[in-house]
Amino acid sequence: MDATLSSLLRIVASGIHAREQEINLISHNIANLQTTGYKRFQAITESVALPLPKEGGEGWEWQPEGTRLAATRRVVLQGAIEPTERAWDLALDGPGYFQVQLSDGTIAYTRDGAFRLDAEGRLVTADGKLVLPPITIPADAREVYVDRDGAVLVQVDGQVQQVGAIQIARFSNPAGLQAIGGSYYIATAASGPAQVAQAGSPGYAEIVSRALETSNVDLSTEMVSLLITQRAYGVSLRALQMVNRMYELAVEIQA
Repeated sequence: MDATLSSLLRIVASGIHAREQEINLISHNIANLQTTGYKRFQAITESVALPLPKEGGEGWEWQPEGTRLAATRRVVLQGAIEPTERAWDLALDGPGYFQVQLSDGTIAYTRDGAFRLDAEGRLVTADGKLVLPPITIPADAREVYVDRDGAVLVQVDGQVQQVGAIQIARFSNPAGLQAIGGSYYIATAASGPAQVAQAGSPGYAEIVSRALETSNVDLSTEMVSLLITQRAYGVSLRALQMVNRMYELAVEIQA
């Protein structure tokens, strides 16, 4: 009886823990509903079982051990592109990531194209990270434009000049990128190395100037998932109460 109750307790406890992790993941998605370029995460759960000898010692059987969160998968589907009035807002229409340089020199990747110019006229992210390859806008530039193939054009003394080009990084498995916060990712063995080309190259995103890509989180989908997961969490809690009551009865009987 004790072994059976212990097994039930492990199964119920694992279910509660897995549902808590799912709820946290869904809440994180909802919190990033308005985050530019954010890609939602999806929970992947699996049943766990262990091989145990059959009674009598003849053969083996699989003993259920509950449920666990096996992995989280980033859904890399593109979000909607919305126009803005800001000259340095750039959206990616298609696969790929902008490249930026972190303070320690590491190259990171992002879909958040809310850029600006720093005091030196360089193109940087909203929080000051340098966009790669570096692009510097002349101080006397009067008009700026980024075309769909990433060419950065400015007007100086009535003449149109190209001062740089946006390059895009692609990965064989973008879902394998590691999120490091702030809409930034770094490459991993799972993602594979970055494959870099100018925007608009075959297989690479084009640039949409004066626009931003919105989060790909769908609120109605997340709310449905949250309700389903909360119900499953509630069922697991009630099961835990039942197992606890069974323990109490077992103790009373043995007494």
